[in-house]
Amino acid sequence: MSSIKTKEEKVDMSNSIRENVNKNFGLVLIIFMCIIIIFFITLQISINNLSTQTEKYVEDINLSNGEIVKIGRDQFTEIYMQLQELTGMISNEVKREFYITKTVKIISESNATLDSKSIYEIAKTIYEESITYNFNPLLITAIIKTESNFNPKAVSDSYAYGLCQVRRFIAPELAENIGIEWDGAEETLFDPIKNIQIGVYYLSMLERDFNDLKTAIIAYNQGPYAVQEQLTNNQELPNNYVNKVLNYYANLRGFSLEEVENEIKAAD
Repeated sequence: MSSIKTKEEKVDMSNSIRENVNKNFGLVLIIFMCIIIIFFITLQISINNLSTQTEKYVEDINLSNGEIVKIGRDQFTEIYMQLQELTGMISNEVKREFYITKTVKIISESNATLDSKSIYEIAKTIYEESITYNFNPLLITAIIKTESNFNPKAVSDSYAYGLCQVRRFIAPELAENIGIEWDGAEETLFDPIKNIQIGVYYLSMLERDFNDLKTAIIAYNQGPYAVQEQLTNNQELPNNYVNKVLNYYANLRGFSLEEVENEIKAAD
């Protein structure tokens, strides 16, 4: 009888120990999760504080000559966005909102005749098509600004139409390639959404063919056959148009022309 009681006591003791372990494990897990949550909250607060302070005071030391160069608000914002994206601390939705909001402002300042709904749809399409073909949305914004100043009904002397100034003779084939029904130059290319879709796709084709974004931008303006002929004859490509685009692009990002050109070379 004594022996049986001893076994029962052992079983009870074992159950009691197991229950205590389970309780303690649950407590430890809760504490651990709380520490993780507090860590991320603290980290985000620190980054936000760093953002505010840096916008006011950050200075970059130019190692080549020892001069102090102040970083502008736009440049800081661009760097900060890229750092957050690289560290996984910015969501696609935040990134999308940032670029669309910035583009809406640019369009509004460029063309006062567009209504707010059209402006938003244009900005949204610029962002979506840029991401699809791996371009910075502000580069596409700079090209459209240079080409048409955001006038959806713009027509050039060389019969280039709409926001992206897509030439009429190449547009039907481009439209067909991406599944856009061709209803004539005006009907199709005066549609801001279709025009942007065709224009950004065309730039992506040129970048693929020339394997160089700067050359692709020149070809976008001059035509690929003219550019190819100049390259074949070892002629220097004209830089007026591409510099105008890249200067505006650099200004939107808060960088210098040299900085964005270096970035483009590194990406190529």
